Amino acid sequence: MRSTLVAVVAALTLSGCGEQSGGERLLGTVTSVLPAFLASADVGDARGVPAGFTPEAIAENPRNYVLVTIAALGITEPARLVASNGRDETFVSQSGFTAAFRDGVLVATRGLLHDLHSADAPDLRAALRAGGGAHRRQSESLDAFDAIVPASYDCIVTRGEMEDINLGVRTQRLQRFDERCQGSGVIFENLYWVDGSGEIVASRQYVSPTVAYLRSNRL
Repeated sequence: MRSTLVAVVAALTLSGCGEQSGGERLLGTVTSVLPAFLASADVGDARGVPAGFTPEAIAENPRNYVLVTIAALGITEPARLVASNGRDETFVSQSGFTAAFRDGVLVATRGLLHDLHSADAPDLRAALRAGGGAHRRQSESLDAFDAIVPASYDCIVTRGEMEDINLGVRTQRLQRFDERCQGSGVIFENLYWVDGSGEIVASRQYVSPTVAYLRSNRL
């Protein structure tokens, strides 16, 4: 059983989470999600694999992990659930930065080059449930002097196509939504892939001008 679980996790290194065709943007091709785990698990810890990130740990409870990609920083790695309170979940990545989500919407990061200090989009989920619509989001970031800089954005959510998304260990047919936001001298476009129950299973969400987007998907 143990070898089977490890093999499932190893399969993640051969697959990715991506959009499929028609000029659509890549969500994040994961060609080497767990490079430190390609050797045997017995020597993984000796090579510096953090606790909780062994193949056995991930395969035992994949629901507690997401795959994260930050293309601007050259990061593609697993992240582990470390705090959960109702709709709020916080994940810590293998390299140590954290990402906090509220009902699948990114609300904060810590440990990146320039973090998202906080974000609030109270009407986004309603727009997703309605199949699209306008809403307003607020965010805060830190400037070079560690002062909080607020920003506000006018956003439009539009419904896309149903897409078959490769989540690493499974492929799932999901509804795509695009969220285009403009304000405070910034324009960005977040992408969400939502299942039939309304859960955001995969997403690409804006962090900051330096970091750009954080891409994530459930295993």
